[in-house]
Amino acid sequence: MKRAERNAETREAILGAAEALFTAEGWQGTRITEVAARAGVATATCYNHFGSKHALIGHLFAPRIEAARARVEALAGTEAEPYVVLRAALGEVVTLLLADRRMTFALFAAVQEDTIRSEGPPRGTTDVRTIANLPVILDAGLTHAAHALDARIDVPRTARYHTNGLFIQVLTRPDAPADDLLAFVAAEVEATLAQNSRRSLESMPRSAS
Repeated sequence: MKRAERNAETREAILGAAEALFTAEGWQGTRITEVAARAGVATATCYNHFGSKHALIGHLFAPRIEAARARVEALAGTEAEPYVVLRAALGEVVTLLLADRRMTFALFAAVQEDTIRSEGPPRGTTDVRTIANLPVILDAGLTHAAHALDARIDVPRTARYHTNGLFIQVLTRPDAPADDLLAFVAAEVEATLAQNSRRSLESMPRSAS
């Protein structure tokens, strides 16, 4: 087996072990030493591949975030109406965050710790917010909607703000249906677009909520 293949297998083993432990034990209950033992590798090997527990949770979410962003961009490429794309983007975020609440809490904890550590915005490629850039999903939907509606908004900032709001909604309303969570944030996002648009969002065709 080539070295690159061995490294890929080791990486996947570490990620699989980390996900199992984050799901079972939560953020505070998971340690790199335990991840290494479960993956059958040395603790140093975990650090060599990922650097920190924060990077581990980030790399678990990163491919899921990228897949969700790609689906939103593919929908936008079909010239779908802005409301449809926007709702799809929000739905992708809700679905990802509701898939495993223990994993979502772990990601939230890592984000908070890295935010405190950096005293603000992400610093470098090892920050979990850089690795697992959750707002890019909504960013993709907002970019399409802002262009279609000629809305003058700061898309990255708006995506971050409303993604954080959705993050909090998912964590603090455990019994809320996914549609309720989506509708709560969608109303705010749509209002932002309407206030800054040269066209009326209400005039755009809507799908059923």
